[in-house]
Amino acid sequence: MDKNITIKGLDQFEEEEIEKIKEIVSTNYEKIKRDIKGNLVLHAKKHEKDGNRAKYTFHGKIQTPDNLINVEDNDWLLSTALHKVMNKLHASAQNKARK
Repeated sequence: MDKNITIKGLDQFEEEEIEKIKEIVSTNYEKIKRDIKGNLVLHAKKHEKDGNRAKYTFHGKIQTPDNLINVEDNDWLLSTALHKVMNKLHASAQNKARK
């Protein structure tokens, strides 16, 4: 994984979920860093109810010397929630790069 990526809150997740998170983040960060250079900080949270499902929330932040991109999303599926956040980060990075 890239040295510019920090993922916080992984202690709440199982090993398979951690590997999936790292894979999705690494792949998408490659696309993002083409448009904007900065450090990615991702906060991951798993909300468990008494049932057999969990809700996943991700907060993504890219800090550059002159910009701050901050997004958040959640979903009942891990990959969907993470893809939503990474897509929002990518769209915001493209928007900042055009300005």
